[in-house]
Amino acid sequence: MNSGKKVFIMLLAAVAAVITFLSACATDLTENVSEIRRGYFSAEDDVMTVTVVSGMRERNYVADGVAGELVPYTLVTVVPKTFDPDATYTYAVSANGASYGGTMKVHPFAASFSAEVEAELTGEITVTVNDREYAPVDMTGDGVSFDKAIDAAKTELKPEDGYEVRARMIKNPIGDGLCWHVAYYFRSGKQSGVLLDPIDLNTLAKKTD
Repeated sequence: MNSGKKVFIMLLAAVAAVITFLSACATDLTENVSEIRRGYFSAEDDVMTVTVVSGMRERNYVADGVAGELVPYTLVTVVPKTFDPDATYTYAVSANGASYGGTMKVHPFAASFSAEVEAELTGEITVTVNDREYAPVDMTGDGVSFDKAIDAAKTELKPEDGYEVRARMIKNPIGDGLCWHVAYYFRSGKQSGVLLDPIDLNTLAKKTD
């Protein structure tokens, strides 16, 4: 083997070592995170509003200050214009080359029906409810990623150790459009949270114990 080939092989080995080192040292974006809701889709007509939210959350979804194993989920919610708690709503949802369906459950205290599937649906989503077909629109736009929202929340709230954090894209409860809701649940039982603008991450509201 000539010297040129030896140098080339040594360079490749060095690059591989650096990549391996950087990968090992990379920050785990889901550390202490018990929920990431980054998908938010919506459709509406004169009969109902259909909302689809998706992401990852811990298998044992309990606010105990400890983040568990994350699993994918999608929640489909229907809000009829005229609510009848005894009505039956069946659904079929498809995206990412997969389809799911069944009967929706009535919410115990909200005027809505919902169903959950064990997958994080994204992209083009089609929802059929009682033979009415909807194509929910992605409402997240050019919003920032969940890890940046969590970083902004940490700066604003300065949480102590011993917590789990949930970062969810939600409908803005105090304005228009969507916002990030980042909430901290501590092992001590305390809670804190902040609403962030999804584009510039300005604080819209916050609450601490």
